Amino acid sequence: MVQWFTAQWKCVQTFTGHKGWQAGINSVAFSPDGRILASCSDDKTVKLWDLQTMREIRTLTGHRATVRQVAFHSKGYLLASASLDRTINIWDVKNGTKIKTLFGHYDEVSSVAINSHTNLMASGSNDGDIKLWDLSTNEEIKTLSTSDPQIVESVAFSPDGKVLASGGWDNVPKLWDVETGQVARKLPAHANKIRSIVFSPSGQILATASQDKTIRLFDAASGREDVLQGHTKAVVCVAIDPSNAVLASGGDDNEIKIWDLKMKQETCSLPGHDSYVMSLVFSPDGKFLASGSHDRSIKIWQRA
Repeated sequence: MVQWFTAQWKCVQTFTGHKGWQAGINSVAFSPDGRILASCSDDKTVKLWDLQTMREIRTLTGHRATVRQVAFHSKGYLLASASLDRTINIWDVKNGTKIKTLFGHYDEVSSVAINSHTNLMASGSNDGDIKLWDLSTNEEIKTLSTSDPQIVESVAFSPDGKVLASGGWDNVPKLWDVETGQVARKLPAHANKIRSIVFSPSGQILATASQDKTIRLFDAASGREDVLQGHTKAVVCVAIDPSNAVLASGGDDNEIKIWDLKMKQETCSLPGHDSYVMSLVFSPDGKFLASGSHDRSIKIWQRA
């Protein structure tokens, strides 16, 4: 039985700096030191927020279409943004300058992930391909593709960078061997498209969020599967906290749900957004959760 202990988390800040009726928030990301939050939007911009002063630092412009995802490098001053304009931009966060625009996909780029240990970046696209990029040179080094390419909605590196997980419109979570560029394992399929895929910080759990209203948890070693149900509409995003004990999920039902990963149970629901919850991310210390929504707002939640 779900107990609605919303007091476990409280909203301490709401940002509404993205402008215009087409300003839904698609992705949020904490810097490695937890001091900056990056957000991206349908308004074609990336914004940086100072989490100590709770003020906007600057706006990064340069994309020509919706920006779908942002990801920080562990160095902290490098940020990648993926856009429906078919490009990925690499930014210097310290001064807000664009270091390089990466071309290679021939359709919209929907996802991006960085593994700082290997200095590799992965991008997933509506063209069905996943590309690997060397961030020391900002050059493409490999393309991962299947015989039946489908839109790639989400990509995530394992903590050691040896495995890349992907999910998309073929409903099947895939684990790729980064060195060979081949699919090492296909996990059981969802009943509908996969919207988000993440590894736990320990690398032991792979979580997927799906249009079929469920979250699936896979043991990365054995492939053992658990299913979490609670959302009434599509689940769009998932995040796992640094302790590997808590999962947050958000979806088209405007809800954020918090789950106990040991018990595989929902512990509370966080109301507050007025539209789809598109992105969730825990701060590096696990004390905060950031959420981005189609309602054009970003909320910062603090663990009570």
